[in-house]
Amino acid sequence: MAGSGCDRFGGYTDTRARATGFFRVERIDGRWWFIDPEGHLFLSTGANSIRPGEGADGADLVSRRMSAWGLNTIGNWSSLKPSSDGARKAYVTTFRSPRSDPVYLGMPDVYSEEFARGVERAAETQCAPLKDDPWLLGYFLGNEPPWSRRESELADMFLKGPDSAAGQKLREFLAKGDTPRRREEFVWGMFERYLDLMARAIKKADPNHLNLGIRFGGIPADEILKLDRSFDVCSLNVYEYEPTRQLKKVADVTGRPLLIGEFHFGVPADGLGAGLVQTADQAERAKGYRYYMEQAAALPCFVGAHWFEWADEPVLGRMDGENYNIGFVDATNRPYRELADAAAATHARLSEVHAGRMPPFAERPRASEHGNPASPWD
Repeated sequence: MAGSGCDRFGGYTDTRARATGFFRVERIDGRWWFIDPEGHLFLSTGANSIRPGEGADGADLVSRRMSAWGLNTIGNWSSLKPSSDGARKAYVTTFRSPRSDPVYLGMPDVYSEEFARGVERAAETQCAPLKDDPWLLGYFLGNEPPWSRRESELADMFLKGPDSAAGQKLREFLAKGDTPRRREEFVWGMFERYLDLMARAIKKADPNHLNLGIRFGGIPADEILKLDRSFDVCSLNVYEYEPTRQLKKVADVTGRPLLIGEFHFGVPADGLGAGLVQTADQAERAKGYRYYMEQAAALPCFVGAHWFEWADEPVLGRMDGENYNIGFVDATNRPYRELADAAAATHARLSEVHAGRMPPFAERPRASEHGNPASPWD
């Protein structure tokens, strides 16, 4: 695949697999790949929160930059539309479960009949209109559940809150023994039902596209990972210099292909914070991109990774005060050339690295002199 060209979706034209008209996944010679609608092997390289300015010129510029830098996927929380010449990119979307009452730590009353009906309606509204779109990679089911490792606290909220179907079932369950382990087991059962309700409703409304799973933050308990039966792909947000430990662990438990939903490196400069993983300067940030992506791509489970995020955050902070130097472009829409060039270089060889025919980039980036915070997921 060295020097291979790409089809309109970004798949490698010198490869061939069964074409279905939509994205799917397949393990070939022990390694997972996305297969694009035309039947070519595909690795998803993208960025989150791509929100160009109004007008065709803004969309055209972003699309041209993505192509030049080897980014083939519009990541989560984006609003990029086709450019004026009709050029498109593969994209992902997140299924929004219906609002319901009560909801604690992101967990709704999954045993409520009203919630189950709401999921069906949400799938008809959100997914049915997309079922024939070949550019859709698939659906995420959520992002970084906040209740993980807080199961007992979540159980207390349902016990002390207003009457609910989940609260009633929980009381009956704990009547046979109220221990931290049993509370965990009940919450995991709730989560399993939550996933099953969404998966069935989405597949009914849209049988053509992939279930990309929950974008977990770090490594959940094995018992949670084993609830992934409905996922076509497992997704994980991994903020580290190198994600291989997390990916290997999840792959060992699930046996699924893995998509990295978020990662980044930042530099403390120009009034901006450095992000969750820091490097010494822009050259080291670029090196970090290459090291992270290629080390991940060398694993058989890897099918793609999406950078967080397309543009730097505001100096004065976004809605929660976060103001990180983590963009491919700065606040004035100027590219960080070191990062863009590094991404282009890595993406040009990513298929060879993933196929095992080329060693991954091996130079680990130098950290900021201010040090790097501990992983937020450990």
